[in-house]
Amino acid sequence: MKKILITVLGLAIMSMSLMAQESAEDVQQEIDEAMIEVQEALEQIPGTSEITIDFKNLSGEKPKMGVYLSDMDFEDAYEKHYPYCYGVFVTGVTTGGPAQMAGIIKGDIIMEFDGKKAKFENHLVNLITSKNIGEEVKVKIFRDEEELITNLTLETLNPKGTEATTKDGVKKKKKLSVGFGGGGWMPIWYTAADEFEDINYILNEFGFQGISEKGILMQGGGGHGNVGRGWFIGGMGASYSIDKKKGYTTLSGDDVTRRMNYSNSFGGVTLDKRFAFTKNMVSSLGFMLGWGGHNLQISQTDGSYDWLTLNDDMDSSSNNAIEIEKNYIMFQPKAVVMYKILDWLSIRAEGGYIISHSFTNGWNAISCDDDFEIENSPETSFDGYTISIGPWFGF
Repeated sequence: MKKILITVLGLAIMSMSLMAQESAEDVQQEIDEAMIEVQEALEQIPGTSEITIDFKNLSGEKPKMGVYLSDMDFEDAYEKHYPYCYGVFVTGVTTGGPAQMAGIIKGDIIMEFDGKKAKFENHLVNLITSKNIGEEVKVKIFRDEEELITNLTLETLNPKGTEATTKDGVKKKKKLSVGFGGGGWMPIWYTAADEFEDINYILNEFGFQGISEKGILMQGGGGHGNVGRGWFIGGMGASYSIDKKKGYTTLSGDDVTRRMNYSNSFGGVTLDKRFAFTKNMVSSLGFMLGWGGHNLQISQTDGSYDWLTLNDDMDSSSNNAIEIEKNYIMFQPKAVVMYKILDWLSIRAEGGYIISHSFTNGWNAISCDDDFEIENSPETSFDGYTISIGPWFGF
């Protein structure tokens, strides 16, 4: 019972100190004095030992450098002639803060913190918060093509003095990063305007079931990188194919096996302009400029071949093949929204519309590596809407 009363007394003193919102040092002093009384009481109880309680950071405040940070991008590194692939850009400093007292200014690049490379903004923040208030660390910075080292003492910040300053003294909001780029798998749902109707006409003529005119799921991938000022350049590509085989009896009564393979694809160079909404969400507007096309192959065979009569087999109506195709130049305006889950993983959603143009009239037939125009073939397009949602490795 005596131990319980003593413990309650100690907790009561701690609670009173917190409610008064005193500094961590004052709280520690009161705790130390209370613990002396607690210890003297415990000495009256046999078998007890000394108790030590440390509440140096009882206020819950974390150490701060007093800087506004941003991930490095290609533009920042190019303008500063910075040759490394790591570092964090200082976009502002707090007046009278630890960084300003250590000589760090807006435009510096923090290379190392306490001997560890500053890889990106979140990594540097984690390094800072892992230290204690009042601890002194060495910070390596890059300024005017020189590497400098300064000693910085981590402190708490007064909320009234946490605004970033610029060269002309104007208050500046923290710059949101638009990301650095990456790549990923791109499943694309494509809905066509009229080409499936034309293709299905041929497939039905040869006895095959047509392709769904509601749309197809294409598989693709792409990637891009930040070239400065929110612009990203990269490339992408996607394709779809279907292969079917079935038995068929020709008009002459021959039993043959027919095989159909339809495929389409498109791809090209991409250019996007990104806008940051939050720290973890960006949106972009851009386009893809490239090429694409349709390809349809149909063959039939009776499965009977003789080494000595291969030429006769080729002349037989039971062993034939046809391949037709149509190619395009393609332009795809699109809009993208991306949300960062981890520093290396995001979710990407894209919507766009493909506009195609072909320099040939109708479809071409392919035989012996030569193209031949097919008379009365339709002017099939490759126009349609595209929707894609998938993972993105990077941001």
